[in-house]
Amino acid sequence: MNRNRRWLPVLIAFAILLASCRAGADSAQNEAIPTAVPTAIVPETPTYVVQRGEVVRQIDFTARVAPIDEARLFFRKDGYVQTVAVAQGDIVQAGDVLAELDAAALQRSLERARHSLQVAQEQLAGAGQTHQDDLARARLALATAQARLDGAETRLADDLAHARANLAIKRQQLAKAQAQDPSPKRAKAEAELEQARITLQQAQVAYDAIAWRSDIAASAQAAALQQATLEHEKAQATYDLALQEIEAYPYDIAILQQGVATAQLEAQRLEQSEVDFDLQAAVALARLELEILERGLHPQIERTAAAAQFELDDLEAQLEEARIVATMDGEVVSVAVAPGRAVEAFKPVIIVADPSGLEISAQLSAQQMRELTEGQEVSLWPADYPGQALAGVIRQLPYPYGSGGGSETLENADSATRISLDFASLPAGVVLETGDLVRATVVLERRQDVLWLPPAAIRTFSGRQFVVVQDGDAQRRVDVVLGIESEQRVEVKSGVQEGQTIVGQ
Repeated sequence: MNRNRRWLPVLIAFAILLASCRAGADSAQNEAIPTAVPTAIVPETPTYVVQRGEVVRQIDFTARVAPIDEARLFFRKDGYVQTVAVAQGDIVQAGDVLAELDAAALQRSLERARHSLQVAQEQLAGAGQTHQDDLARARLALATAQARLDGAETRLADDLAHARANLAIKRQQLAKAQAQDPSPKRAKAEAELEQARITLQQAQVAYDAIAWRSDIAASAQAAALQQATLEHEKAQATYDLALQEIEAYPYDIAILQQGVATAQLEAQRLEQSEVDFDLQAAVALARLELEILERGLHPQIERTAAAAQFELDDLEAQLEEARIVATMDGEVVSVAVAPGRAVEAFKPVIIVADPSGLEISAQLSAQQMRELTEGQEVSLWPADYPGQALAGVIRQLPYPYGSGGGSETLENADSATRISLDFASLPAGVVLETGDLVRATVVLERRQDVLWLPPAAIRTFSGRQFVVVQDGDAQRRVDVVLGIESEQRVEVKSGVQEGQTIVGQ
């Protein structure tokens, strides 16, 4: 068995040799071409040389030619556009209505508010006139009381007789007033009003029966209807006066009662020879009445008129919010709205500008604006004139990065960065118009005669910045301190020397 194991490797080798010979013969007969196996290409690691030169940190952005003065206009409420009165290129003046939302319901409410205000103002005017009359009477009463007080000492006897007579008169007036209850007047006026209403209704029916006739205006029915209408209005006025008398009756009684009491006090005072007491009381009462009247109308009357005015003002303000009104003279440079379209509040849809003055405008990110300051120089390259460089200056940065928009409301604030350019001194053949694109560059920082490397040569790990220096066949890591950076160059303040070879990533 061990002998067989010793011959086994020999037999296997012989079998392999025989198979290879046989395969070679078959290959020769079929003239087969062996398949080439590609050799894997190992990518070379890039290397960089530490160089000395200039490193510039700058901001590049795209801007456009825009008017210096332009207004981005918008609606102050959501809604659907009803009319657009302008198109791009139209010349408008400040105050022109450029577009309106559908505000039919608002218009109806506005008309109702105007009517309510008119009624309230008429009521206020009537109450004011009555108050002025009462005020004049109160002033006259005070003057009269004061005059009576001044002449009281010389007219004591006469005043006593007058006081007694006055007391009797007051009592008679009070008794008469108490006996004359105005309530029956109301029933009578109400009956007359009902009768007038029935007569008016009958006259209306008679008139409606022949309303188709062409001579209806000259008919007896028309005259009867007119007469019935007048009688009804007269009856209504009589009824209203009766109601007023009923409402005033308790106050009249109270006033008469007060008059009786005052006259009685006057008589008693005179009988006791206290001449000045009642006259002083009369003066005080008249002064109190005047002071009460001088306080003005009843607050509720004024509040009603004020509320009606406030409602009208509020509706008019809402109507203004449904309009876009030009805030300046100029040309319409953009219209992004059409009748029937829904619009959002405070979203600019129309731009009006003054085309006589142009500048460069750009919309920048907050990070970019934080790097800029007003007054910085800007290099400009118009898109239509490759290679033509122009010099500009940042005139205005938006709030809070500069002076732009600080005094305006948030929705009106200018968010653009404005760059001044002397359009009157452009090179020959260079013509810039509104909307033309311009590439802009602002140099933030410039370092000359410094060591630099491409950004790809710098490595970072766990907050550590380093490079891999190639020393012959050996490599070593070296920490570096970096300065300013650009897209192509990074300033290296320490850690490397000029001419060293750095292994990239």
